[in-house]
Amino acid sequence: MLHVAIVEDDPVIRAWLKEKLIGCFSSSRAAAEFDLFASGDAFLSMASDHYSFDAVFLDIEMPGISGIETARRLLSIQPEALTIFVSGREDLVYDTFAVKPFRFLPKSRLEEMLPDTVEALLAELSSMREQTLVFSDASGDVFSFSLRKIIYIEARNKDCRIVTAENETLVRCRLMDIEDKLPEGSFIKIHRSYIVNASSIYYIGKQSVSLTTGENLPLARNRADEVRREFLCFAGGA
Repeated sequence: MLHVAIVEDDPVIRAWLKEKLIGCFSSSRAAAEFDLFASGDAFLSMASDHYSFDAVFLDIEMPGISGIETARRLLSIQPEALTIFVSGREDLVYDTFAVKPFRFLPKSRLEEMLPDTVEALLAELSSMREQTLVFSDASGDVFSFSLRKIIYIEARNKDCRIVTAENETLVRCRLMDIEDKLPEGSFIKIHRSYIVNASSIYYIGKQSVSLTTGENLPLARNRADEVRREFLCFAGGA
């Protein structure tokens, strides 16, 4: 079941959009439930309470905080959620790029563009869900993590601490057991005790690596050059 939010201050457009989306998801044989919000503040209040959304259809001009600011705050609490802007202000499309929207739908072409947008959305969500890390620990318990949500993995004696965008989990296994299951190029071993999601790296210094979360992790001296090379390859700079 997919969880979709519609954030729109106009009640007529809000109800119309829900009806159209129900039809589009039904045509694609995708089960979805919809939550409707009249403002960005109301939506963020629920999103901050750890209620996860797969996709958010978001107006830009609303009372209180704007749709763009709503999307910016959403990125910090649910970076995996896909944002689709729905706006009558086509001149603002370039302003939305900073918050990495999945699509921008002009209200003047909404009905025309909605079916293709939902198809593309479902394809992207399917691809995201395929990117999971599944493994069993020493006791035989099975764990599953979205690779996109993993920020870093830390070895702690006989355990591994897996830190994600939402929480952290301590599992009884060796770091090398997890390392073998990670996709090459997307995760970088910066230290014998740390493997980091390359997309979470903000800065590589001489002795530490800074993350987009604000954390600093140790960088092994004998790994420094290799870490920089791997990161540049990930970023397309090599």
